[in-house]
Amino acid sequence: MVARRHKKKSAKHRNRGSGHDSIANKIIHEIINAKYDITENEANLVKDALNYSTETRTMTSLMKKDLESVTSSIFKSRRKLIEKKVSVDILKASIKEKKDIVKKASSYVSHMKTKLTNEKIQMLNTQKGLLEITKAIDDITKVTSKLSDADADAATYGLKASLIAKEANSKKAEVQYNSTEKLANQAANRHDDAVKSLEKLERSFAHESSNLKIITDNMKDAFDTLTNTYNDVKDLSLSLLDEAFVPEKSSQTTDTLAVQ
Repeated sequence: MVARRHKKKSAKHRNRGSGHDSIANKIIHEIINAKYDITENEANLVKDALNYSTETRTMTSLMKKDLESVTSSIFKSRRKLIEKKVSVDILKASIKEKKDIVKKASSYVSHMKTKLTNEKIQMLNTQKGLLEITKAIDDITKVTSKLSDADADAATYGLKASLIAKEANSKKAEVQYNSTEKLANQAANRHDDAVKSLEKLERSFAHESSNLKIITDNMKDAFDTLTNTYNDVKDLSLSLLDEAFVPEKSSQTTDTLAVQ
């Protein structure tokens, strides 16, 4: 599509040049056919001047459009570079936020581990107490087995009441421990996910930062080359135009020496 548009533009310039040629020919035709005291040679000089003017305008118009195209590309490249810098800055900000999340998650995991340890100790203590009172009841029952059932029940009545309470406390401690363990595992998983996400962001940031530096250096080299090339083309153009009149200058120098 780009080549086609370029082709159309070239055709447009040719048509524009043809238009100027038609105008020039019309002017010459009117000059020659009008009642002016002008020779055909003089009319041709006018025609040449008009044609040179047309050619110059066409050439400089093309040069101007090419320069505008390069200028547009320069601005476009700079916008893309700015967008790249913004993207890298966003990644940098995201890393900072993610580090805060990881820090908080790590602190929470540490808190849950401490809580889980304390609740495990509490659960083990209640289980130990339960085992002790159960053993005490069994021992008393064995000792009072020679007595009547009523005496055995009376001897262990208080302990059995305490046993019921200790069983409830032990069950409660176990449920609490299991619940805290589940929360601690979930917290650890969230922390691991946050760490993985942070590592991914840091890898992406390192990659994008490296690309940004390369692109920035490449653009600097490109702009330096463009500037130097433009200066070279400008100097060469002026030199070529100046050298076109070398024979005339040589002739003038020869005439000057001859006069001396």
